[in-house]
Amino acid sequence: MRVFAAVLLCVAMLAPVRAQVPPEQDAGWQSDVEGLRHFTGLRCPDMIGRFYRIKVMEGNEVSLAGCVYTGRDGITAILRKHLEGTGRREALTFSRNYKAAGFEPIKLSGAAASGISFRTRGWTPTNLCETLWYFSGAKADYTLWLSYTLPTQEVDIGPAVTAFTQALANQN
Repeated sequence: MRVFAAVLLCVAMLAPVRAQVPPEQDAGWQSDVEGLRHFTGLRCPDMIGRFYRIKVMEGNEVSLAGCVYTGRDGITAILRKHLEGTGRREALTFSRNYKAAGFEPIKLSGAAASGISFRTRGWTPTNLCETLWYFSGAKADYTLWLSYTLPTQEVDIGPAVTAFTQALANQN
């Protein structure tokens, strides 16, 4: 048994020592005055309107960076940055995937009318809806996804979209 422990100790000593990396470098973001800034340049404030940032999302083959926000009574928002010229394609992919999953596309009024909306739960007194908007910027495209219930949170959608579009307009 002692020989086995000695071998394990030798192997452990030969293993490369890994430096401790601060989590913000590992996740690809830096602290910012109002929140954080992804290495891709997307600024995600701690608060946007009445929404609090609760999670940082890494980039992937589709999106460069993003953050998850939560608002009143559990409204969830995801703000993502995409390569320039890809926002429309991401919106079409969203629509195709939701239709393929069997969710019902719905037409809404107000701010939700300019997005792509689906009813994802209709068997309870309130309907769970998910809407995606895409925006084309000068150097990148963006998507905003909201999950909310109707009719109880309908009044919150317009101010949410306004707050997030203002945050995008302040990107530099």
